[in-house]
Amino acid sequence: MDEVKRQGGNGKRQALFTAQVKGRGRTYFFDVREAQGGGRYLVISESRRTDSGHERSRVVVFPDQVGEFAEALRQAAATLGTGNTRGEPADGSKRAAPSRPPGR
Repeated sequence: MDEVKRQGGNGKRQALFTAQVKGRGRTYFFDVREAQGGGRYLVISESRRTDSGHERSRVVVFPDQVGEFAEALRQAAATLGTGNTRGEPADGSKRAAPSRPPGR
């Protein structure tokens, strides 16, 4: 995984952090960017080779969602590693229900 700081100057949002994961004809980018108003957000992009070139998909995660997103990713990774189909942690412990802010 490569970690690089990029400086904006071409009109795009400045990446405060970027990491790259490559494998099986796909590249994943994890970018923390800063919006015009100063807020930060995470962009997860996938670039994959196709017969006609490259396709790109993106997911945007905002700060109030990152904890729940990270927990779901951790559970999915644990399920991949153990083969269990119920999404429970590999150590057999019970997971806590994700907390949601009031009004959601």
